Amino acid sequence: MPRLNRKQSFGALLEAVTQQRLSQVASDSLVELAKQLWYEERDLVPVLQREVAGKLREPEQKLRALYLVDLLRRFPCVSTDKAARLKGFVSSWSSLKPAERSPRATQLVSRYQLDKLAYEWGLEEDVSKQMQDVLAFQTRHYAATQGVKTGYSESTRATPAAAS
Repeated sequence: MPRLNRKQSFGALLEAVTQQRLSQVASDSLVELAKQLWYEERDLVPVLQREVAGKLREPEQKLRALYLVDLLRRFPCVSTDKAARLKGFVSSWSSLKPAERSPRATQLVSRYQLDKLAYEWGLEEDVSKQMQDVLAFQTRHYAATQGVKTGYSESTRATPAAAS
């Protein structure tokens, strides 16, 4: 895959990333997608809705996109309200999850060679290999450099130990 322009819109980036098998996605493309999803201040749900409902034509492409959003929304760097909006978006498309998975996918997940979330979305591929490169950008330290509200910057709830 060609190196992507860092200023590429989220929608175009999602289209480019989901056009190929996830195992073949370049780490820098996945990193850029994650950073935009995690730290973009504007609400990306309308963009995601437009992409999944219209621009992503192939069923496999839609499943890849939904899996990636579902995976990335779960990281602690995502603010609570953004995570809730993304969860609502993903849930609204859960009807695309297959009732039965392929025997190959079942075999892969049983051998720990496929992410369970990818399996839930009916995929036989995941981004496990590239995630090592992505993880550096979800740390508390990196998130603090972004100047936006993150899951880390939200006020922490008082725990019983902290309250006493």
